[in-house]
Amino acid sequence: MEYLHLSVSNDIVNGKSRRTTSLHEDGSNKTIEVFYEFDSQIEWSENTLLDGHVFAILLYACSLGKPLKVHGPISRTALRNIDELQLAWGKWKPEIYKKIEIIPDYVDNKIRRQIGGKTIAAFSGGVDATFTALRHTKILPENIRYPLSSVLMVHGFDVDVYNCRDFKQLTKRVSPLLEYLDLEFRTIRTNSRDLKLQDWNDSHGLELAACLHMLSDEFEFGIIGSSGSYDNFAMPWGSSPVTDHLISGSQLSIIHDGAGFSRTEKVAGILNFPIACKTIKVCWSAADQSGNCGRCEKCVRTQLNFLAAGASSPQPCFSGKLHTDHIIAAQNNKYTPLRDMRSLVAYAKANNISGEWLSVVKNGIDEQEGKPLSSNLVSVIKDTNSLKGQLAKIISELGFEEPAKKLWRSVRRTVIKAIAEYQTLL
Repeated sequence: MEYLHLSVSNDIVNGKSRRTTSLHEDGSNKTIEVFYEFDSQIEWSENTLLDGHVFAILLYACSLGKPLKVHGPISRTALRNIDELQLAWGKWKPEIYKKIEIIPDYVDNKIRRQIGGKTIAAFSGGVDATFTALRHTKILPENIRYPLSSVLMVHGFDVDVYNCRDFKQLTKRVSPLLEYLDLEFRTIRTNSRDLKLQDWNDSHGLELAACLHMLSDEFEFGIIGSSGSYDNFAMPWGSSPVTDHLISGSQLSIIHDGAGFSRTEKVAGILNFPIACKTIKVCWSAADQSGNCGRCEKCVRTQLNFLAAGASSPQPCFSGKLHTDHIIAAQNNKYTPLRDMRSLVAYAKANNISGEWLSVVKNGIDEQEGKPLSSNLVSVIKDTNSLKGQLAKIISELGFEEPAKKLWRSVRRTVIKAIAEYQTLL
């Protein structure tokens, strides 16, 4: 039988630790190397648990379908959780992920706990991570908080692994907030995502938790901020309240935090801390990976979260004012989650928030759901239905269907904008 082999080496470069996960298949001359460069020297011995290194490449191994031989120790807790994680992903994507056997050199049965439950949180500078940092330092009562003392930012996830300039700028951007919260700032640089061994939508929770595990000699809990609320999260998805707890080992427990809050509710909490409103970084589209472009769907959606929470526009973390055209463009983006738009509209309505932007968002939702643009247009649309059907048949026969669709979408966007502007005058 052929195996996939995993081994880990540890080196000290310029006084800092650098670990390398090596992956090698029997019968192949190719070795894949995943590196992790730390900002300090961390503990390493032959007894160092390899839980994180296995979690990091688990879905890749499952996609190959070969048993995984781990040349080093794994904790009993991690081994049990890995088995359950494989069952989950096998149900969600059976055509991709096959259940495999994990064969470590030995299984560590010890339960190693840190005194006082020392805690570290994953931190990107985004809404979810910022809310989690605030929640466990300022918002929650002390007897409920996890004792958060440090945060970890991964260079190679939101900022490309070889883009050192923008990562440096991003660390500079978020530093005032972390200093205000009295949190130690840790970093790891890795090519884990850059190698594209796995579908990032599936693996990002595992790869992020893996980086937290590599600091498990110092911490008992590692927190990952939720990307959706309990009543509004995507499945399958790489990080969720369903499976994140299963990315735990005997030395570090992973905590999925904040799922009791919608994105707009998180932003409402962040609004109470002006310094946090300056440091938020959510953009995935900007040429400068340390800032926000203000125009991509993620930036626009976040600005709408702020407006729904009662904030003025623009927020200091964004440049320029949010316009109707930006909202319409974002809603036409196939990556904009409709459920998130519904959620922020519901929050605004419940808190008596109004504005032109809200009418635009509502009409955009109606369009995506196939509803009339506005209740005022119901009768007009009904009257034109028969004519539209006849025109559609003629257009199709002439071979102009696709150009006509593009023209119709353009006209529809113009009508939506006109309705929104008209409603603000009523």
